[in-house]
Amino acid sequence: MDHSHRISTFLLLAASLSPTMLLAHEGHSHAPSPQTKQRVNRLNTETPNLQFIVQSRTKDTARPDIAKLFDPFKDKVSVRFDRDFLYVESNGMPDHSMMTGITAWQQQVPLPQSYTGSNAWRIPLQPVPAKNPLSTKEHFFRGAIALAVNGVPIFNPIKNNGKTDTLLAGELDQWGGHCGRADDYHYHIAPVHLERVVGAGNPIAVALDGYPIYGYTDPNGKPPTNLDWLNGHKGPDGQYHYHATKTFPYLNGGFYGEVVELNGQVDPQPRAQGVRPSLPGLKGAKIVGFEAPKPGSFVVRYEVFGDPRSVEYTVNDNGSATFNFVSSQGTKTENYTPRQGAGGDGRRNAERPMGNDPQRNRGRSEGGGRPDGGRAGSDPIVAALDANGDGRIDKAELRGASAALRKLDTNKDDQISADEFRGSGGQRRGGEGGGPRGERPLGQAGPRGPQPGDGPRQPWILVHADEIDLDKNKIISRDEIVGEATKAFEGYDADRDDKLSAAELSGRGGSRSAMGGFLKGHAKEIDRDGDGILTRTEAVGNAERMFAKMDRNKDGKITPEEMEASRRE
Repeated sequence: MDHSHRISTFLLLAASLSPTMLLAHEGHSHAPSPQTKQRVNRLNTETPNLQFIVQSRTKDTARPDIAKLFDPFKDKVSVRFDRDFLYVESNGMPDHSMMTGITAWQQQVPLPQSYTGSNAWRIPLQPVPAKNPLSTKEHFFRGAIALAVNGVPIFNPIKNNGKTDTLLAGELDQWGGHCGRADDYHYHIAPVHLERVVGAGNPIAVALDGYPIYGYTDPNGKPPTNLDWLNGHKGPDGQYHYHATKTFPYLNGGFYGEVVELNGQVDPQPRAQGVRPSLPGLKGAKIVGFEAPKPGSFVVRYEVFGDPRSVEYTVNDNGSATFNFVSSQGTKTENYTPRQGAGGDGRRNAERPMGNDPQRNRGRSEGGGRPDGGRAGSDPIVAALDANGDGRIDKAELRGASAALRKLDTNKDDQISADEFRGSGGQRRGGEGGGPRGERPLGQAGPRGPQPGDGPRQPWILVHADEIDLDKNKIISRDEIVGEATKAFEGYDADRDDKLSAAELSGRGGSRSAMGGFLKGHAKEIDRDGDGILTRTEAVGNAERMFAKMDRNKDGKITPEEMEASRRE
């Protein structure tokens, strides 16, 4: 019910009243006349003739129902509102543990954020259904699409490369979250675990269009029926809301309500503030524990190919942070101070593509320590020598240094050009962003290349269709692509052990075919377990994944129509 009260302002329009003054002078007096006495008596006894003009206005003090959703976390989340919006303030750090279980880690850790003041979350109080709802399958790959009731933002389940399902890729912890490039923790799927606090059948989040998100059941305790393509429906009260699901899209699959899309995200929304540079993915890493021993101090425990390590860090009141990277090799320390301006990478709540951006490291670093043991993901020489990706170059890798460096010489002219350092002749490869094309200083990497199994940014099968199509019927069959991969693999496998070492890949062998060149150029990406050895299963499996992406109707053939559809994407 809408409660209001009247604030009345009274304006007195009566004439002011002044008593008659009786003055006396030395030597004589002025006695009041009878008329004056009557006037004074009347003024002292009669009710004054007063006129009032009453002006009133209504001040709306009703607390919006949507604000009450955040009450269970009022010790961590605060809200305020005006006529149009609810503003939610938090530090983005949940009460539960974080990061445990992640197997695809970009070396970021949770840091408190300042989602306050003008940088608070903004949710419309009167959602308006959109005339043309937008889907999260094609839009909003950057930034948040919803806010959990514990003040933690929720991003699109699809990574900002527009392809990768973060849950299936192993990038999320047991709560469905991980950290972005600004060390900002956020979820990528609906945080249904919050029902333990708010109660089953109550909203666990609010989409940024203003409509609430429920868990796996409706308020009546029953599973929802007739969910639309946005993962929502109207309840018995006639009000629209979204639901969590255990399969994609996991939460709101788009926006039933009106939102503004700007640069691939809902606008406006808060900025995340990072203090240190973003880092590349760490092969063989698995996060096994998270601790918060005291306020402002945190520990992330992880393993790299079974070797235990940890990041122990403290966030100070002024926003500076101290990181200690602990491994069997010792402890390295880095100190960072807050950077001015935009948070993270200068984009609102954006996750950057893997790879270092030298402009990001505006904090002060001491000791040069990194979770990956000092390995700079942007240095192609280090990446080439570090065959097993453990962050160290051991004796065996040093012995193979010559062969490893020769792999960078893709055109076999006995020299390594700047283009070969970038690995793609000056063109952008894969990744999720990056700067303009063209030359970079030698040794400074561009955007990260394709993810394992993705192949090049331009569909490789499309580029080499004529070579793969052995029967020249304009259709690529699964057998043709698998046969091409098998033939190329066997061309390198000199000892016929179904494994390709760095030395075998450095030979000519299967590189005489297009698929052979692909295996050689992308061996590190196709090597899914990161052991430095490319197996037949990995090579053939990569070809099958590339094929499956273009075989849209899953009939075992890629038709000219499917090729054209891939060309337009």
